[in-house]
Amino acid sequence: MAWDLRSTRFRRRTAILAVLAFACLYVGISWVTAERLTRPTNRPLTVDPHRLSRDVEPWQTRTQDGLTLRGWRLPTAEHRHLLVLVHGMWSSWLEMAGLGRDLHNQGYDVLLFDLRGHGQSDPSRLSLGGRERGDLRAVMRWARAEGYPDDRIGWLGYSMGASTLMLEAAHNPAIHAAVIDSPYGDLPALLETQLSKHSLLPSWFNPGILTAARLFYGLRTEELVPIKAAASWGDRPLLLIHGESDSTVPVAQALRLSRAAGASCKTLTLPGVEHVQAYNSYPEQYVDLIGGFFHDHLSP
Repeated sequence: MAWDLRSTRFRRRTAILAVLAFACLYVGISWVTAERLTRPTNRPLTVDPHRLSRDVEPWQTRTQDGLTLRGWRLPTAEHRHLLVLVHGMWSSWLEMAGLGRDLHNQGYDVLLFDLRGHGQSDPSRLSLGGRERGDLRAVMRWARAEGYPDDRIGWLGYSMGASTLMLEAAHNPAIHAAVIDSPYGDLPALLETQLSKHSLLPSWFNPGILTAARLFYGLRTEELVPIKAAASWGDRPLLLIHGESDSTVPVAQALRLSRAAGASCKTLTLPGVEHVQAYNSYPEQYVDLIGGFFHDHLSP
C-alpha cells in the first residue's frame, strides 16, 4: 500500500511538472512569435529614387510621439493636388513606387513615404494600423503647412495602409477622398486564418500569441475593425478595389466593408487578381481609374 501511495504521488508530480513545462513552453513560443510578428522591418534603401523623376525630393516629418517618417516627394510646378500613398505591412514605399511615378506623370504631386517601423522611417513596433494612424496625422500636418488644403489631398492605401486610412477617417473628417486597395475589414476574424500561416504554428497557439502581443507590445486587435469604422465614412468619395483571388484578405471582407461605408463607396472587384496586385495586373487601366477618381473628387 505504501508503494502504491508513493507511485500515485510520483505520477501526480510528474503530471504537474509536465503541465507546467508545457505551459512555460507555450508562453515562451507565444512571446517569441509575437515579438517576431511585430518587429520593425526597417531596411536600407537599395533603389535610386531619382529613377522615378528628375524632380524627386527627399522628405521627412515628425509624428507627435517623436518618430521621424521618411520618404520621397514627387512635386509638380503647380503644387495643386497632393496624392499620399500608404503602403502595407512588412513593406515600404517601394511597393507603390511605380504607381506613384505614373500618377505624378498625370500631373499630381505624390508623396511616397515609409510608415513607422518600415523602410527608412524610425524603428517602432508594428501595430497593424493602430499607432500607424498617427503617421497619417503627421503627414496631414505637413501637407497643410505646405499649403495643400484638405480637399486637395487624395489618399491611397494598400492592404494595412488602406485599413489604417479607414480607421483614421472614422475620427478624422479631414480625409476628404480615398482609394483603398485590398484592405482588411475585420482583423480579429482575419487572424483566425492568417496568423497560423505567418507564425507557422498550430492555430491553438493563436490566443497565446495575441495575448503576448497585447501585453508586451500593446497590440489591440479588437480595435482594428474597419468595417465598424466605415459607418462613420458618410458621403465622402471612396473607391474600394479588391482582387477576387486575394489569398490574404478574402474578398468577402471587402464587400462587407463596402456595404458598411454606404452609397458613397464605389467598389471594383477583379477576377483572378491577388492581394494588392491590381496595378501590376492592369497598370494603365488602374492609373487611369485612380487619376480619374481624384480628378472628379478633389477640389479644382
